[in-house]
Amino acid sequence: MSIALILAAGKGTRMRSLLPKPLVPFHGQAIVSHLVNSFKEAGTSNIFLIVGHEAELVKHVMGNKVLYIDQPEQRGTAHAVMQAAEIIDWANKNVFVFVGDSPLISADTISWLEEHHKLTQASCTFLTADFPIDLPYARVLKNEAGMLTGCIEEKNASLEQLKIRELLSSHFIFKGEDLFANLHEIKADKDNGEFYLTDIITLLLHKGLRVEALKIDDYQELVGLNTPEDIQWAEQFVQSSKNNQPCKH
Repeated sequence: MSIALILAAGKGTRMRSLLPKPLVPFHGQAIVSHLVNSFKEAGTSNIFLIVGHEAELVKHVMGNKVLYIDQPEQRGTAHAVMQAAEIIDWANKNVFVFVGDSPLISADTISWLEEHHKLTQASCTFLTADFPIDLPYARVLKNEAGMLTGCIEEKNASLEQLKIRELLSSHFIFKGEDLFANLHEIKADKDNGEFYLTDIITLLLHKGLRVEALKIDDYQELVGLNTPEDIQWAEQFVQSSKNNQPCKH
């Protein structure tokens, strides 16, 4: 059995909406509802939303579709996951950690990620894609042999590292034990004091644990929605995908 943690505590200032970001409407329902539905379709029913800004409103709208973990103070993605350590039963389980603003991820992709993670018996597996456009996502670092060596947040990347096109947008699955045994070793960012979950990749690799970067074909599936313009783009993407589906006879 796997557990899903969906990070949904942010305010989403760039959305310019009165609603908290997870509840902004997209394609007929709240942004975060699409991801919840994809997890359920993929067979994961043990789903927790980590909530913060307007937490009570999020809980009211989402109801009993999911369980909830409070993050009253938002101090980064790793800090969000830390709130779950004493609440969820992670022993001998795999734990998904997904950002909640990515409604285009399909159930098939979630299932593929889980299957690959189990097959390789990795400590951590995360989704990546080659992005032809510039987005503020972490860069995937590999050596000359193509072996994964770590990742780095865009704000901390060198000019050379910024040229890397393989990006990750915070969609992980972990062995529960390896996640929560190492989470406390992540250090706060020296500039903003936030704790980034992406730092756990390098940490696990340095301990000799197996970490897998699983690249998907269509980068658009991983794009997070942060602005009204992103919503408009994603609506067009969904409509285009529907139009391109083969007709059934």
